[in-house]
Amino acid sequence: MALAAAGLVVAVTPVAHADRGTSYLRAAAIIDANGRLNSEKNVDKSWRAGVGQYCVQVDHHIKVSRSLILLTPRHARRLPHIAYRNPSSTCSRQNTITVNVYDTNTGHLADGGFDLAVF
Repeated sequence: MALAAAGLVVAVTPVAHADRGTSYLRAAAIIDANGRLNSEKNVDKSWRAGVGQYCVQVDHHIKVSRSLILLTPRHARRLPHIAYRNPSSTCSRQNTITVNVYDTNTGHLADGGFDLAVF
């Protein structure tokens, strides 16, 4: 019985530490062009800080500074770009990703929705 219990503890232990350095999706969001959080997983808030500038605040248990972040535009002529993963002058809150979106024709900041995934 003691060996069976010890085996159970060993089998469960890796699962308890599975979140550390994992490669699966930990947070995701669909951000509308007006900055509204359309749909989310482990994202607390999003907002439009200015023309083509967005802030996405991820849950505190996910360290965005050490995460792989993937952005996909929701509009054909828009290109989202990660500006900062740490507090910035645009997005000063902790654990917030600053995203700039550019018009691919002009190269200037422009409003545009995007999908965000944090691994």
